[in-house]
Amino acid sequence: MLSLPDEAAAALESLRRTGKDVRFEIKKACEQERWRLKALYDVVDEDGAPPRTIHLGLLWSDDRQGVRDLKDRLERGESGRAP
Repeated sequence: MLSLPDEAAAALESLRRTGKDVRFEIKKACEQERWRLKALYDVVDEDGAPPRTIHLGLLWSDDRQGVRDLKDRLERGESGRAP
């Protein structure tokens, strides 16, 4: 089972406390058979500007199904840390 590195898991915990509309996305790396799992969240500036979306890379892996499974766990609210 794929899990997040400690630094990525800690960043995600902080993001979940402070971010708005946290969601996850998987993207293929160019011509490689590698997959990137990202957290996306919206930031609202105090000056009234429209919200902007921030992308936080969490993990790269060759294991496409493992990345999909991890994304599903994160969407259910799990930490993504190794058991």
